[in-house]
Amino acid sequence: MLPGRSKRYAFTDGEIPRLVLTKPWQLALIAVLVLALLVTIFPQKALVDTLYAQQELDPLTLSYIQNLYRAETSNVDVALLLARSQGKTRDVQSLEPVLLRVIQNGTVRQRQEAYTILFESYNRELSLPITKFEQTHVTRSLSGLLQGASKDELPALMVHAFAVKAFELGMSQTGLALMDKLKLQQPAQELEELGNQALARGDYEGAAIYFLLARSRALSIGEARRLFRKGIETYMAASLFQKAMHAASGELGDLKSDLPTLRFLSLTAIAAGDPVRAANFAQRLVFTVSDVGAQP
Repeated sequence: MLPGRSKRYAFTDGEIPRLVLTKPWQLALIAVLVLALLVTIFPQKALVDTLYAQQELDPLTLSYIQNLYRAETSNVDVALLLARSQGKTRDVQSLEPVLLRVIQNGTVRQRQEAYTILFESYNRELSLPITKFEQTHVTRSLSGLLQGASKDELPALMVHAFAVKAFELGMSQTGLALMDKLKLQQPAQELEELGNQALARGDYEGAAIYFLLARSRALSIGEARRLFRKGIETYMAASLFQKAMHAASGELGDLKSDLPTLRFLSLTAIAAGDPVRAANFAQRLVFTVSDVGAQP
């Protein structure tokens, strides 16, 4: 038996009128309320801030981040979180495009996060058994990253790590530019300490570079003389005689008339098997002594 409402329209020709349950404005209001409820219950910004503080993301959170990124690929924070979680499993070339764009256009925090992810990814790539071509490419990319970082606003710990890496790659000017950003009270002592650490690792060449860089930041002739001698002696200890002699001439600077330094260099050149350079330093020493004796 048909219900009463159906009997009412049993013999009606044409379309049966439908009951109006809600009006359009009511539907719009419900949609707004649902969105507001979702934002209140699950605030994305607060969530992203919380996830930034986490070093590792659990599988459930990672799945949520991936879904967020699919829904909004322009969300820089979500892209960074995803890149950080994938940094250890994906090659750096696949991460570069997104992260380099963030470095160019992101906020201070976003740029710092992108620098960190790329820096760690490049170092990880260099520690792997990769081809010579790949190593050259990664090193070039890392050098470009460090050069850009020397002109950006970064926290002190990050700047220090970047400066150390720049010196390791032989990028003295970039390393010094990064050190300058730290505004160290005693940059010579800081660089000398880095040299001592390199020496402890058995990296004689790196240590010598640090000592000579520290010499360029010395505040007195005595300190400059000590650091200069320490750098040359470190080269000599590693039997890097040619580099020692090259540094002896190139890094002399305001010590070119310093008698103790010239005596040291003339003897060191003989030990390095470079009699011509030894004679040159001895000649400078004689003329410097003569000039000093001629002064009234």
